[in-house]
Amino acid sequence: MNKSLIFIVLILLGCWLPVAAQSQHFKIDTLLYQGSANHMVNLVILGDGYTKDQLEDYAGDSKQFTNYFFAIEPFKQYSNFFNVFAIQTVSEESGAIHDCKASDCVHGDTDLSKYPKRYNKFTRDHAVPITHPNTIFGSSFDNGGLHRLVVPQKNDRIEEVLKTHIPNYTQVVILVNSPFYGGSGGKWATSTVNFKSNDIAVHEIGHSFAQLADEYWAGNQYAIESVNRSQTADVNTLPWKYWLGKDGVGIYSYGGKGSPSTWFRPHEYCKMQYLVAPFCPVCQEQFVASIKRKSSPFIAVKPVLNNVLTLDSVQKFTLRLAKPSPNTFKLVWLLNNEAIAHNIDSIYLDPGMLHNGANELKVCIQDTTGLLRNPNYVNLKDSIVWKLNQLQSNALAKPTNRWGDTLETCFGGDQVLTVKKPVAGLEYRWYETATGTHIGSGANIFVRNLSVSKKYHVVAYWKDKYSTQAEILVKTLMQVEKPKEIRIKIDKKKNKVQLTVQEKQNSRYNYIWLDEKGKPIYEWDEFNGEYVRPAGTNNILVLDRSSTSRKVYVQKVDRETTCKSDCTEVTF
Repeated sequence: MNKSLIFIVLILLGCWLPVAAQSQHFKIDTLLYQGSANHMVNLVILGDGYTKDQLEDYAGDSKQFTNYFFAIEPFKQYSNFFNVFAIQTVSEESGAIHDCKASDCVHGDTDLSKYPKRYNKFTRDHAVPITHPNTIFGSSFDNGGLHRLVVPQKNDRIEEVLKTHIPNYTQVVILVNSPFYGGSGGKWATSTVNFKSNDIAVHEIGHSFAQLADEYWAGNQYAIESVNRSQTADVNTLPWKYWLGKDGVGIYSYGGKGSPSTWFRPHEYCKMQYLVAPFCPVCQEQFVASIKRKSSPFIAVKPVLNNVLTLDSVQKFTLRLAKPSPNTFKLVWLLNNEAIAHNIDSIYLDPGMLHNGANELKVCIQDTTGLLRNPNYVNLKDSIVWKLNQLQSNALAKPTNRWGDTLETCFGGDQVLTVKKPVAGLEYRWYETATGTHIGSGANIFVRNLSVSKKYHVVAYWKDKYSTQAEILVKTLMQVEKPKEIRIKIDKKKNKVQLTVQEKQNSRYNYIWLDEKGKPIYEWDEFNGEYVRPAGTNNILVLDRSSTSRKVYVQKVDRETTCKSDCTEVTF
């Protein structure tokens, strides 16, 4: 009886242990985060053949791959649309499986102990030692008769790790902890950490992420139509017809031995043909189009879109956007299909602009990047809509002045009148109150050369509606009198000229000396041998004496208000 119970327990343990292993949780490193995983392209990196003691190496390798990936166009321009997560998957043993059974395998051993710890610059045809490590995903060389074809064998385990950690992944890259050249594509882009292997993963991402075809001849079994491979040379129906003649794009035959000339590609130097090449314009366009399909530029919006809103007062609407770098977005805000603002990430909306009942505030984004030429992509727009329900008619809100109802300016100076929280779509008209003269329109205007205090007011207009006026007083400060008497003293022995302002000293004022071009003249510091800003009143200026007459100017400055007088000319 006891033996039976023990047997049953062992069976239960035998059933339970694999499940526990499969549900194991690993630490996740966030290498790049732009926003909610629901809005971004989620690039997930998994490590195979890294032991617990090698996780620091894995962290470095995943960062190196991420940096390499985003140095390539168009990922560089659209990096703001990606999150990158590296899951620290742990293997029992280090490395990758290698039987050396492929016909192109170079037989022989390599003593890795004599190389630095992270040595990964072995050439493509270097001898790889036979190894059979126990790794989490079982990545192995020699698949499909090709030594360099490194493929993870435990796909169920990969699926389980992804499901447990980041189920909404977009693209997966598996880094295999082997210093020898190799990698593969398919559902997972796979790359060893050899210095030339990263390009394999990037090339394979072209297949899985953008559905690109190889631009080298891989065999009849792969000969299918694609955006970058076609059996037609007709310029009117060619998939890349919009790129013909641009940046080397044309119609090129595969040709060559075993490569039928009945198939054509768009470029002669593209990463889908040569790993060391950049992606051609046709392939870059497909990547951009795929990024847009798999992500949204709207990372976050306020207010949230879930509810129908009722506006009781002026309210702010904001966007947090993922943008290309450089930014090529053209953005427009529409209220009931009427454009009210362009190329800004937030606006204020006045309930007085809404009609009774249902209203709609919409934001549309169009990407004007030169990486897109196909009209199906060029004309594509992303948009969001806020639903607004207005229960009653509202007057337009009275504008608020940015700095209160009183401003000051120096005599003869200028001032800027500004509306606080200007509402998109409204027209703000400014008037001189005393005369009713219209002096300008806009959220802020300049008033210039003021010599007396004046009142101004502003009114907001929307179609046939207008707000009550908001008034602002611009006070003109007392005029600073310019210096009237300047004493000129010449020291012939030292060949110096001393200029002195002949006024009673007042700590409220100091003086600025200027040359004929209006550039300030600073004091010469004999001890340090340099010109320095004056620390005191600066009513005395000493200059080198010239053989010809010279001209300088002096201004009086009110330290409390920073207002300046007109210039007094001094000739000597």
